[in-house]
Amino acid sequence: MIKTTFLLFFFSFLNTIKGQEIAQIENIKINSKELNQNREILVYTPKNYKENPYSNYDVFYIFDSQNREFFDYTHSIISFLSDASKKFIVVGIPSPYIEKLDYARNNDLLPYPKNTAIKDFYGGYAGNADNFLSYVKNEVVPYIENHYRTLKHRTAIGHSLSASFVVYSFLNEPNLFDNYIAISPNFSFDKERLVDDLYHFDFSKLKTNKFLYLSNANEDEYWKVWKPAREKVYSFLKDSLKTDKLKFVIKDFSNETHWSTFPPSLNFAIQYYFNSIYSEQQNELSTEEYEITINVKVPNKDDELFITGNQISLGNWNPNQIKMNKKSDFERELKVKIHSPAQFKFTKGNWETEAVIKNGTMENLTIIPKEKKEYHFEITQFNE
Repeated sequence: MIKTTFLLFFFSFLNTIKGQEIAQIENIKINSKELNQNREILVYTPKNYKENPYSNYDVFYIFDSQNREFFDYTHSIISFLSDASKKFIVVGIPSPYIEKLDYARNNDLLPYPKNTAIKDFYGGYAGNADNFLSYVKNEVVPYIENHYRTLKHRTAIGHSLSASFVVYSFLNEPNLFDNYIAISPNFSFDKERLVDDLYHFDFSKLKTNKFLYLSNANEDEYWKVWKPAREKVYSFLKDSLKTDKLKFVIKDFSNETHWSTFPPSLNFAIQYYFNSIYSEQQNELSTEEYEITINVKVPNKDDELFITGNQISLGNWNPNQIKMNKKSDFERELKVKIHSPAQFKFTKGNWETEAVIKNGTMENLTIIPKEKKEYHFEITQFNE
């Protein structure tokens, strides 16, 4: 009986320390002025999002999320591919069939044709991609960034025609997203329109570095025109592209079908992003410098407290470089100049003594310092 009671207490204690909040998915309705339609988006927030008010996340935007498997698979694999070290907000953007308008997915994803008669172009279910792109830019992204704690990097993910739309968004709104994951896009539509647009794209429009991932499956048996268009794009990127603003990766999954390619292709893309792109983007800081004060309540009056974070003034993740000043027996303080976003943790001077914040989290604390000048934290214990 004593052993059972101890185990129950132990696991209850763990839940208190690690937090009890689970990941959440919300359905948000948007009355779109850009589309003149009522739309819905899905928003995934990771575990402890609400419990840790100093957690901010980059955002993945998943197109074609009327197929929930695309959205659900994406938010589910992030933890596994990052060994539970990375978290994101994931937004699903559906393109449903609206019966009373006779409006379908292809209307969202395909622009009005330049080289084909509209009646011959996907049966007329096309032509609204520019308005759909405006809906994403002017309504979906602002909603997410006004209602959720986001960082600045955005990733667009699409499959098939929504992958074509991801490429279309890169060519027409090149600074809306930072990373573009296009799985099995159709480059042949409208007589290879995307190919021509890519040939004539002005890469000087890119204000920041971009990442483009393209993949293909074994689609050529069904859509023979896809391969020559795709090969023109691959050849241009490999042989003719002259810019240091775009990093691209091309991956062949010809052992997969058009549908089955999504999981392995997305796995590869996200793993590559984590290994080669993520850290560089996370290290991007604002040019502006902000002077702030960080106040921390400690559990014991003899506690020496160090702060360690993502920039020089925070010790560049060295756990014993920046010692906080003793303000009173149970208060520690540091006045510091930082760049945004600032990410940090508290320790006693080594990584074996990370602090547990009052809400139960040991995650990185993130602040956007332009929002205010003074921040308060309370440490409940150290992980000793």
